Amino acid sequence: MRPVVQSVISKALSGAAVAALLGACASYPPPKIDSPPAWQALAAPPAPEFQATLVSAETPLPDAKWWAQFQSSELDGLIAEAFANNHTLKAAVDRVLQAEASAKISRSALFPSLSGGLSTTRNYRETPGGGGARTTSYQGNLQASYQVDLFGALRDNAGAANARLLSNIYDQQTVAITLVSNVVTTYLQTLSFRERRALAEKRIRNVRAILEVLENQRRVGVLSDLELAQQRSALASQEASLPTSRLNERQSLNALAVLLGRTPENFDIKAQSLADVSVPRIGAGIPSNLLVRRPDLRRAESDLKAANFDVGAARAARFPSINLTGQGGSSSAALDTLFSSGTFFYSVAASAAETIFAGGRLQGQEQLARGRYREVLENYRQAVLAAFSDVETALTAVRENNLSYDYIREAYDQAETAYRLAELRYRSGIVDFQTVLNAQNTAFQAEESMVQSEFTRFSAVVTLAQALGGGWDGMTPEPPPLSRLSDPL
Repeated sequence: MRPVVQSVISKALSGAAVAALLGACASYPPPKIDSPPAWQALAAPPAPEFQATLVSAETPLPDAKWWAQFQSSELDGLIAEAFANNHTLKAAVDRVLQAEASAKISRSALFPSLSGGLSTTRNYRETPGGGGARTTSYQGNLQASYQVDLFGALRDNAGAANARLLSNIYDQQTVAITLVSNVVTTYLQTLSFRERRALAEKRIRNVRAILEVLENQRRVGVLSDLELAQQRSALASQEASLPTSRLNERQSLNALAVLLGRTPENFDIKAQSLADVSVPRIGAGIPSNLLVRRPDLRRAESDLKAANFDVGAARAARFPSINLTGQGGSSSAALDTLFSSGTFFYSVAASAAETIFAGGRLQGQEQLARGRYREVLENYRQAVLAAFSDVETALTAVRENNLSYDYIREAYDQAETAYRLAELRYRSGIVDFQTVLNAQNTAFQAEESMVQSEFTRFSAVVTLAQALGGGWDGMTPEPPPLSRLSDPL
């Protein structure tokens, strides 16, 4: 037996030296990320004089309430309601609580466990010649056990659980940022649909007014059926667009109600058009800020840290495990003397165990963990590239959509002027009705394009704010208290 004991002790002592090396190897190696020095989209040539600049390197980054720049108290209230009632966000909070509980479970393995018990035993033994003897014994004991984390497996498991807790916290922030962006975008989209519906109603009134003039002219014989049919066709086309506009507006309102945690019935908003809100000005900052201000990137990095801890735990599982156990208590034949002098007992034990042969299972587990780490590392690098691309694309979209809106606005103003002049000249007999019809269609199309372009311009700013981290300052918030899991279901 002595050589076996010496062998176990020798392995344990040599393992202590290896553990120090493993501790250094298991440290998290931060991945090398090359950030661009500046945003390329901000280095574009100067815009025309009539274009307003909505984004620059000098403007401050979006803050925690960046949506307040829309200057809409109604929108502020809707976002506050979404934070309080949105079920997707609540589910994200519950995932954080689950991860927090898992981290608590993993940390508990680093401490000794203690259990106690109280038992009573009654025995009966029959004696020769009849009768028997009854005996009763009482016992109270405490048991303690502790696994010596010599090679860091328990610490690595706890570290992985804590990293996954942080990952869920960052995911909650991502869900919150996405929720705000969805609420703002859906609110703006509703206003756009509402404005387009109002424009459709206005166009129908205008077309009807001209149709009445044409009908009067037809009755006195100064107009053919061709012009009358053309205007009636234009009226039918405009009336056909109205149900679609009402449907789009209602669908957008229903989607907004769901984001707020409400049922869609009787839900409505007060604002009538995009003119009721202002266009925010957003600062882009420097690219390197993105790595700490986007919670989805922080989550990807936390997943990488967790995978690194998993590698350490899988490596440590290939070394011996050392367990210490102890037991103490009292045993007596009478309950009132259970804790009297002379009834106490105790025992202590230490054991070491190592898997000698497992068919390559432990090696395979370490290889699996290493492969998972490399996969998560590449996912992190890809997420960083995608984040830089998101910002560059959003910056370009803000600039180009803003420029496009200015041109479309100019086109609408000119088309509206041409339509008005064509109608006046037609009434004066200078031009034929086909000229009026063409100018009318051009003005209607330009007006529709202007409303769509205005929404696109607003939407691009929202996308940019989300791409820059949605106003998150990079500070890791405290997880919610686990006591919330005790609340009634």
